[in-house]
Amino acid sequence: MKKFDIDRFGRVLARLVLVRRRKIINLFLGFLIAYFIYMILRVCDILTWQARSADQIQIDLMGSVDYILTILPAAFFIMGTFVINDLKSRQSRISEMMLPATNVEKFVARVVLVSIVFPLIVVAAFLTADVLQQIVSMLVNHGARASMTTIAIDFLQTTSSLSPLWVQLEAILLTNAFTILGGMFFRKTAWLKTIISLGLILMIVAGSVTFIGYMLFTNTDYQLSIPNDLVGDITGNIICLALTILMYWAAYKLYTRLQVINNRWINI
Repeated sequence: MKKFDIDRFGRVLARLVLVRRRKIINLFLGFLIAYFIYMILRVCDILTWQARSADQIQIDLMGSVDYILTILPAAFFIMGTFVINDLKSRQSRISEMMLPATNVEKFVARVVLVSIVFPLIVVAAFLTADVLQQIVSMLVNHGARASMTTIAIDFLQTTSSLSPLWVQLEAILLTNAFTILGGMFFRKTAWLKTIISLGLILMIVAGSVTFIGYMLFTNTDYQLSIPNDLVGDITGNIICLALTILMYWAAYKLYTRLQVINNRWINI
């Protein structure tokens, strides 16, 4: 059997979507309701139900677009930890192990599901909520409406120019690799434990850098600084890429070592 067959991978992914269809439906409906309610509260005066102009509606939506878009990265982070959320029972793990596909295909299918399919579901919920709020807005505000999607696209085009595309891609992959690893490592409430782990890691790194910098400053003539040149950029990119590959590899190794009965708290 080949390590990776695209047709077999497609069947594995289709099966996984079918198995987790309830999760997908709940994800869509949950974000749809949350987005719709928030948008309606911004575009309609629910206390007096007085009509607003299109300019007023657009200003209100522009004031909340950054909050709306903050939810998407947070959701992307948390959803990555759901990579094996459906393998809690003994029977589900047995079914996963008996699936006629390679570990690479099954692992990649799970990564694609939580890293691409789930975020697309959230985006679809956002677009649907935007259409619904415009319909309600036209009914309440006598035809006046504004599209949150258009405002969000304009906002993203403005903010995306602040950093290169490859830097944003690096950040996305690094974050995704960390959440996938957290989802594979922790057995229960993986999303919460992954967030706590990230906080602890950041505190340890920041504390270590601060301590080293302080010791160098007080005991030597050296100063700790971050290089802001081509060499520094290349070094940072190499470190980021290496960490990303390492975490994906570690997550895959954890997946290949899944047992029917694992540790109570972690998947080892």
